[in-house]
Amino acid sequence: MNRQEGFYNTEAETMSADGLRALQESFLGPLVQFCYEKSSHYRARMDEAGVKPADVTRLEDLPKIPVTRKHETQDLKFEGVMTVPYNQARRIFVSPGPQFYAYGPIPQEANPLLKVYHAIGFRPGDIVLNTFTYHFTPAGINFDESLGAFGCAVIPAGPGQTDLQVETLSKLAVTGYVGTPSFLTIIAGRAAEMGLDPRNDFSLEVALTTAESLPEQLRATLEETYGVRVRQLYGSADGLMPCFECWAADGMHIPEIMILEITDPVSGEPLPHGEPGAVTASVFNPYRPLLRFCNGDRGVIIPEPCRCGRTALRMRFAGRIDEAAKVRGMFVYPEQVGEALERFGILSPWRAIVSSDDRGLDVFTVEIAGSLDESAREKIAEAVRAAVRVRADVVGVPAVPADGPRLEDRRER
Repeated sequence: MNRQEGFYNTEAETMSADGLRALQESFLGPLVQFCYEKSSHYRARMDEAGVKPADVTRLEDLPKIPVTRKHETQDLKFEGVMTVPYNQARRIFVSPGPQFYAYGPIPQEANPLLKVYHAIGFRPGDIVLNTFTYHFTPAGINFDESLGAFGCAVIPAGPGQTDLQVETLSKLAVTGYVGTPSFLTIIAGRAAEMGLDPRNDFSLEVALTTAESLPEQLRATLEETYGVRVRQLYGSADGLMPCFECWAADGMHIPEIMILEITDPVSGEPLPHGEPGAVTASVFNPYRPLLRFCNGDRGVIIPEPCRCGRTALRMRFAGRIDEAAKVRGMFVYPEQVGEALERFGILSPWRAIVSSDDRGLDVFTVEIAGSLDESAREKIAEAVRAAVRVRADVVGVPAVPADGPRLEDRRER
């Protein structure tokens, strides 16, 4: 079975830049009008900014509307952005806070996950083990329903019962996995304890992971352990459309029916492609529309074309905005530091510290457990500077707390 070629919807997935702009601008005006009429929160934000729906018809007009950050929608009626009462929803999901998300039925032809499955490598006829929970959160039921619509048979496993999951994988020709990368790791470990080899005793060919980060080292380990293609998806219960990897595994494709901006975490102004910032999405969902909604995640847009032939822009997830510290005018994120250190085989333990000198100027230090000679410190410092655009003092220390923050801000505020 060829799990690499073709598209689920060739016209949509190979659209020209002009075609993509025309599509997004065709729903931008109606989205803004709908939010203004149906959402008290969005209407108030636009009124405060002196913006009317008629002012926003082109993509370039979108920054006229202030960014809505997730914390601003908490404790508001209908979570501040919902436009349909809860009792008119098909399902209500709950996330910590608590926050309540109303979902309605999604027409099959409009379900964005169908293109995701094809791009990642699922095919109709696959048997898929779905290990996401079906309780309270949307992942389990959403994957279940959309995989069925795609033509797969679904095992509604959920998390836990690891022995039964291993037994199922060893006795049934399960070719697909949906779940977290950590649970896929747990299954492999338990299989080994039961005397089984996942690569030879299972039939898995493709795995879709999400809800957790997928470092390249972990991906490589899982692919070697199972002999399986492992790809990831980025989404959010807030209503962001799923961004997804294809077989090329070089960033995640942004669905054409979502307008995704990367914005300055403070000002909300759009940032150039290639510069990390706040993930900010606009989505026409009649139950919970998003209009320049920032969920607190950080990402970067990749403008170069993908080898797979899909023409949409791609993004990379890069952590959380609230994990950042502004150092000498630049936002610094622990993931950036970690990526620089990985080049030298340094995975842990380490930590970055921001402090102030006697003059009140920022001091940026990276502590690494163990001894480092001067040459190593200089090379690591240069790699960190290239990653975060801030010079760091790299020092070797006897020990670094394993359970402490990766980026610690010690400046007095």
